[in-house]
Amino acid sequence: MRNLFTEEWLKTLKQLGSELPSMDLTVTCQYEISGAPQGKVRYYIDIQKGKITDAELGKHPSPNCSISTTYKEVSSILQQEKSVEASFMQGNFKIDGEYEKYLLTMNAIRSTKEWQNMQQALTTL
Repeated sequence: MRNLFTEEWLKTLKQLGSELPSMDLTVTCQYEISGAPQGKVRYYIDIQKGKITDAELGKHPSPNCSISTTYKEVSSILQQEKSVEASFMQGNFKIDGEYEKYLLTMNAIRSTKEWQNMQQALTTL
């Protein structure tokens, strides 16, 4: 997983995320990951109707929610060793803004086989 949060990783996230099932979910999530090999990483994803339509490094001007966590925590979530919900409950995954949408509404996407396949593909880059 040495290529997490690179341009290639985000391009793959966007490509695979565009193939997720359509759902009634539109949200922009800003991520801040500390402790990555390249230092602190900021990126955002934009989800329209359940599909990832954008994934870019940097800051989004008006995200619905902001997530801050560590590289180690994200790695364990991507490898499906830990769930977002468990990480949040343990205080290792902080969500500001529309946290209900992120935790509850997005759970419908996170529980799909397509999402799990995307996570697995992202860990093998």
